[in-house]
Amino acid sequence: MSHWYNFHIKNEILFWFFLLALVPLLLLTSVNYYYQKANVLSLKQDHLKQYLDERILDVNKEIDHIHKELKIISTVPTVKTAMDQYNRSFQKQKVFDLQNTYFENFFQNILKENQFYDLFLINTEGDIVYSAIKEPDLATNLNTGRYADTNLARVFKSSMAFLDIEFSDFAFYPPSNVEAAFSAIPIYGDNQVLGVLAVQVDKNRIVGNLIDTRGLEDTGEFVAARVNEFGNLVPTMNMRLKPNALRDGFQFQNNPEYPIQKAISGDRGKGIAVDYRGEEVVAAWSYLPVLRWGISLKVDVDEVLIPISKLRFYSILILFFVGLGIAFAILTTIHRIVTPIERLSNSVQNFTKGSFDNQVVVNIDNEIGDLSRNFNEMANSLAVSQETIQKYANELEDKVKSRTQELEIAKESLEKTNSELKEFMRIIDKYIITSTTDLSGKILRASQAFSDITGYSKEELIGKRHNIIRHPDMPQELYKDLWRTINSGKVWQGEIKNQRKDGTFYWVDSTISPVFDKHGKIKEFTSIRQDITDKKKVEELSITDQLTKLYNRHKIDQVLHDELIRISRYHNSFSVILLDIDHFKNTNDNFGHDVGDDVLKAFAAILSESIRQTDLVGRWGGEEFIILATETTEEQALILAEKVRLAIETYEFNIVGHKTASFGV
Repeated sequence: MSHWYNFHIKNEILFWFFLLALVPLLLLTSVNYYYQKANVLSLKQDHLKQYLDERILDVNKEIDHIHKELKIISTVPTVKTAMDQYNRSFQKQKVFDLQNTYFENFFQNILKENQFYDLFLINTEGDIVYSAIKEPDLATNLNTGRYADTNLARVFKSSMAFLDIEFSDFAFYPPSNVEAAFSAIPIYGDNQVLGVLAVQVDKNRIVGNLIDTRGLEDTGEFVAARVNEFGNLVPTMNMRLKPNALRDGFQFQNNPEYPIQKAISGDRGKGIAVDYRGEEVVAAWSYLPVLRWGISLKVDVDEVLIPISKLRFYSILILFFVGLGIAFAILTTIHRIVTPIERLSNSVQNFTKGSFDNQVVVNIDNEIGDLSRNFNEMANSLAVSQETIQKYANELEDKVKSRTQELEIAKESLEKTNSELKEFMRIIDKYIITSTTDLSGKILRASQAFSDITGYSKEELIGKRHNIIRHPDMPQELYKDLWRTINSGKVWQGEIKNQRKDGTFYWVDSTISPVFDKHGKIKEFTSIRQDITDKKKVEELSITDQLTKLYNRHKIDQVLHDELIRISRYHNSFSVILLDIDHFKNTNDNFGHDVGDDVLKAFAAILSESIRQTDLVGRWGGEEFIILATETTEEQALILAEKVRLAIETYEFNIVGHKTASFGV
């Protein structure tokens, strides 16, 4: 096949100059540009992530500091005395009436030293019997009064329910006409709860550092948001680029690609994304559980890439001047090389026609000049040419021998490489849990490590569908999602519980990738797994009540939180059933705690057998249990509660006999 440059040496020289000079420089410049661009973006992501983590750490430290302050204050005898006296006075008058200068000075000093906005003493019935700054909430009841739906009421109720220190998120507090958070802790005296000590905390004390964008670019911005009671994502503080966001009632659109949307969903990460303005940004995001906020820190990509834009300009400038140099070199080459070659070519054509006396006239001192003189000598010394040919033949034979030796050395090197590759594949086969299946899930290849962990031999695995190791506990929806993902050409990653040949189970962290043929079609799937059985056992212990083997309070709180977010987003139905064993204290008193523990275990077994597979049951605390019924209406929940109640009443408990339970749906 002929090429366009075969017809003239000028074209060939032009082609090779371009290919060997300008193209490599263009490629090198492009690669350097994109490398520097990626490096700048990566460094900026790391910087924003570190900056965001430091600010979140400051918030957590400040809240921990407040908790420590409250714990110390709640144990001071003066606080207990004041709680008792203010409560007595309130019970008599039903209004705030006690005036005590000592107590007032004491609590005012606490406000000043600890930078609290206000301090409250609340009796066990929910009455605010003391307030340091005497706002309208004083002498109101947090259970039934007009402030029963405020964050102060919520932390009071939580503190009384769990007998521990509690902290709320920020919300508008009508008596103070500001956004505020509250922290509360029980006050103990004579082995009983006297009431609750609560403090009101200014917003700037907790999150003041989050609005500090010093050291960031002009477009650098902190964004903090929460899900409001209507399920909308709203900012919790004004933003640098939207300074009136709170006043204007700004709401974020529901876009899973927004960094703040990822943060409020509990994700922690960094990357290139699109913000609420539709601008491409470099961002880092995280979730702040104590405030139930999502937080992101972002900078516009255009501003981050300003140095790269300058690099692109200078790269184009360099390419321009290099191109000029190459053009000059090509013209010089044509003048000094191509023209003499054309003369030599004409002389050779005459020589082939038998004109041996045609001399080449080339007056240049380079290889072409030497070639011309050699051609003239060849024409004059044709008689002795055979000897010269033989000489070159001998030299060629030596070169062939040398090349043969080089090939032998290359062969030995290739054999060594093949041996190392085989050893590498043997190690992968022995230690990496991997398998390959066809498009229907039939196993085509499996490593020895896969065979070892499943208990099946390779012969038993090859040709079988992958569900040979499927554990019945795993939900069908997980596998539907898996197949949807890999059939769309994407990589699926997740944790899967499998079953060995002997019936025991194991957990793996699995990554399944599609393999494409040369036409871009999926031809098979490859899976690489990591054994995480020990990790899952540790996780199971952390969420399981050790006595009843049901989920513990910590796990239930997590599921409740996730379900509340889900139903607020998708508006699904959701039911909670609380039940309490009747007269359980009498069981412990009359028969002992060992018998009481047996009753709790039996109750747990009855509940586990009575619920549906999609429901979740856990021990809420003491003799209290909870059932979380997803996708369940009130009527369906009542039917389920009645089913459980009948199962309990008809059960014959060892020693104790029949028991009953009280339910709430």
